[in-house]
Amino acid sequence: MAFATVEEYEDRYKEVSDTDMLQECLDDCSALIEVELERYGVDYSDPSEKLADRLMRACRQMAHRVMPRDDGADVPVGATQMSRTAGPYSEQFTLATTYDTPKVTDEERKLLGIYGARIGFGALAGRDD
Repeated sequence: MAFATVEEYEDRYKEVSDTDMLQECLDDCSALIEVELERYGVDYSDPSEKLADRLMRACRQMAHRVMPRDDGADVPVGATQMSRTAGPYSEQFTLATTYDTPKVTDEERKLLGIYGARIGFGALAGRDD
């Protein structure tokens, strides 16, 4: 089950023509979030209202980055730079993440409360608490 619904996604971003594709993206993003939460030992099986809201927000943000654009633009969502030349017909994009591949960003980890958390015997981000 995805952490965000098609309706929650469309409430934030906009309606999409391919809701089946959107549902697949939401499912993929949710699975990746589950892996991250399990990695950090976070129990998400019965989330509080606050955690459920954060899970939904992270899931729809991730899905937005990998969803194909619906507005006819040739620039994929997630592109941070674009370059075009008329002759000899060159086009180039720089993507923030691999296109069509969900990724949990540091901002989403912070949203979920797992940024800088302990892993094994060490600590991330120089924390020793």
